[in-house]
Amino acid sequence: MFFYLSHTNFFFQYVSILKTKLNSLLISHGFNPDNGTLSLYMKLSNAFISAIKKKKLVTGYQLPPTRLLAQDMGLSRSTVIKAYEILCWENYVYSVQGSGYYVNDIKDKKIKYSLRTQKGATKYPEISDRATHFTSNITIMNRGHNKGIAFRPGLPPLDVFPVRQWQNLTNNYWRDVRYSDMSYSHTLGLDCLRRNIAEYLKLYRNIECDYSQIIIVTGSLHSLSIIGDLLLNKKDEVVVENPTYANALAIFKSLKAKIIPAEIDNEGLSLESLSHVKLKRGKLVFTTPSNQYPTGVQMSLKRRLELLDWAEENNMIIVEDDYDNEFSNWDSPITSIFGLDKGNRVFYQGTFNKILHPSIRLGYLIVPPHYIDSIEAMFEQSLRFISPITQRVMSDFIEKDYLNQHLRKVVQVVNERKQFFVNQFQNVFDDTFKIQPANHGLHLMAKLPDEMCDIEISKTLIDEEVISFPYSKYFIKKKKEKGLVMGFSSVSKPIIKRKLEKMSRVFYQNKSIHSSCK
Repeated sequence: MFFYLSHTNFFFQYVSILKTKLNSLLISHGFNPDNGTLSLYMKLSNAFISAIKKKKLVTGYQLPPTRLLAQDMGLSRSTVIKAYEILCWENYVYSVQGSGYYVNDIKDKKIKYSLRTQKGATKYPEISDRATHFTSNITIMNRGHNKGIAFRPGLPPLDVFPVRQWQNLTNNYWRDVRYSDMSYSHTLGLDCLRRNIAEYLKLYRNIECDYSQIIIVTGSLHSLSIIGDLLLNKKDEVVVENPTYANALAIFKSLKAKIIPAEIDNEGLSLESLSHVKLKRGKLVFTTPSNQYPTGVQMSLKRRLELLDWAEENNMIIVEDDYDNEFSNWDSPITSIFGLDKGNRVFYQGTFNKILHPSIRLGYLIVPPHYIDSIEAMFEQSLRFISPITQRVMSDFIEKDYLNQHLRKVVQVVNERKQFFVNQFQNVFDDTFKIQPANHGLHLMAKLPDEMCDIEISKTLIDEEVISFPYSKYFIKKKKEKGLVMGFSSVSKPIIKRKLEKMSRVFYQNKSIHSSCK
């Protein structure tokens, strides 16, 4: 039987007396993380309820802090928090702000209806084949972590974003808003933003398109999902650069497309590497021509024209992800593939997440005219639209020339931090870990010897609050080269220096990360 502990000495008594007993008690009342189909937090809350009902945990007993119990039970803290929330909701436990959670008096007390399962495993409908494919391919993606922002690829200089300007524009929106503005908006985006994006692209990318072809999205992955749902059936063929954007690869594989790798040479996507391929159900070519991700190669004008001819000959659609074009085309711009296209065969996707900040979740997709109606129908039945407030503020941000001013500042800061990063990197690392020639985007790549495991190195660095993506995950087939893809622009120079020094210590002192990938 457990006894009540006062809050002042609870921590020490829990550690010294109750830790082992509570763990054993929960296990004896059915908590087994490896058994059954229930989620962990449901198993944990069930075990607590069983112990409370059988009076093994008496009225007034203080539950351990969520962080301590999570550590002792080998669970995530979020799992324990969810379990405690269920206990509170069902009145088995009550919380005292600033004090903790306590067992309630359940005698003659109505317990709320719960989602408790009956004895034995409960069966639920199986997830769809589509959900199964997406679940199995999640490991392909390079996903972010909440352990800092250095040196996560793709992040702009977050500290130079004009917060005050954006705040003022937001305040102006609410000051002048009409009731009609708060109704449903156009499915594909606000006309004012679409028109301003069309003008922005005409100025910066020499792209001529009607604003009605522009669809407002949350970012590049949203665009790819739209295109995939629109065009891809099972076993349709998608030509993808090798190496390529891992998250795009995951989407195409999840949609059950057949992936055809195209190698990268010094002019971009190599059509020669596709000369032996006999396409049967060719649909898409996915390319990042302005700044090939992750190699940094810029596709030549000659190759862009050749790719358009090849796509027409093979009745393929080109998906042009104009990744980092604001940086790679600043000094010596090359016309986009979309701008060269005369046959309405190109989808063009861009994003403001890379030049403003990712949390804005705002991008755009230019669609060939003959596909607009189908996409609008898809939107009407799924995602209605992006927040009109964000769209209106972004439209004003462009119209008042704030975007142009911000972009010029971002380019300057990015170039300064890139050079500083390269110099500092060369100071702390030897030729074993050599940075590649700098491209014009928001990331750099350092190659590793083949015998090293870039995946393990990346995982170890995450624990040290340094984010990098393993280069090997970008490859589709054949030999996978090793290295790390790193961003450099999201943090200031002093942080760059400090994080690179920490990264160097981890790299040279931790021998285990030098072993090859299994």
